[in-house]
Amino acid sequence: MSALPTPLHASFTGTHVDDQASRLRALVNAVQPGSSRVPMPTPDPALRRCPVIAVTSGKGGVGKTSTCVNLAISFATRGCRATLLDADLGLANADVMCGLSPTTRLDCAIGSRSSPHAASRLGPGATGRPEQRRSLAQIAVEAPGGFRLVPGAVGLTRMANLSQADQETLVRGLVDLERMSDLVIIDTGAGIGSGVTSFVEAADLALVVVTPEPTSIADAYALIKCVWPGMRARGAGPGSIALCVNNVLTHAEAEEVHARIAATCTRFLGFTPPLAGSVRHDEAAIEAVRRRVPLLSSGCKSLAGRDITDLTTSLARLARVGGLAPVKRGFWARFLGR
Repeated sequence: MSALPTPLHASFTGTHVDDQASRLRALVNAVQPGSSRVPMPTPDPALRRCPVIAVTSGKGGVGKTSTCVNLAISFATRGCRATLLDADLGLANADVMCGLSPTTRLDCAIGSRSSPHAASRLGPGATGRPEQRRSLAQIAVEAPGGFRLVPGAVGLTRMANLSQADQETLVRGLVDLERMSDLVIIDTGAGIGSGVTSFVEAADLALVVVTPEPTSIADAYALIKCVWPGMRARGAGPGSIALCVNNVLTHAEAEEVHARIAATCTRFLGFTPPLAGSVRHDEAAIEAVRRRVPLLSSGCKSLAGRDITDLTTSLARLARVGGLAPVKRGFWARFLGR
């Protein structure tokens, strides 16, 4: 495995003292927005800051999850300890694309222990007593291509009220997740709901996946319009939101799509999101999804695979140019809006 290029390491490393504890409270307060805040634990100055890329879209069906999975593989092949957090709440399927059948999911760490995953593992003669809750690091599974996946959960509405013990367990789990990663990629849901925008606004880099379809273009702009004020308020620069045009026939077509969105953003929002890259239409990519084998781990030499590799390099460059390394607050702190 080759070493990670210098620009990527330069932007994705560094230490922090003030952001560990505050970022750990974010997911707790996100799933129960009306509850009291989790108390601030003692920061660990030795914990290295872990950057976060949120991959999102204005509408579903644009290839967002496939992009996430293959980006995680591409970063991993360059020596980066990549972790993919499937945060598409209610419709999580990154594990399906990887050909995995995890027995534990996100709700096993932060949800009610009466979850269907726990119930299904109770054998004959079981008393019905819930199993011990898992940490995020324990839930994370090795995925094809060398990255780690935290499988998402289905039906998280029951997690509206977490106990103090649940909160403390989650805090410990998030510490472990950061310690095991050089980079966290978050596969958000689609649309402009709070479960999407909270992740996007807090990320170091938001990658908006869009296709040439008019509805996808319109929805991508709507998403950018929703999240940009929050990102700008926390001091994010124009390079904090980038576009990936998926399923194009040529790179020229991607540039046309980018030009349309960029012009609208420039006129009405006052900034121009860069084009991080494009991924061409490729039957090999479609077949990979059908076979539940990630494209970059299938051994297939494909146009889409080369484009994903180029996209990885571009994202690393954008992270450095955007000045992400000096950010004082981490992802979880920004997720809290603090």
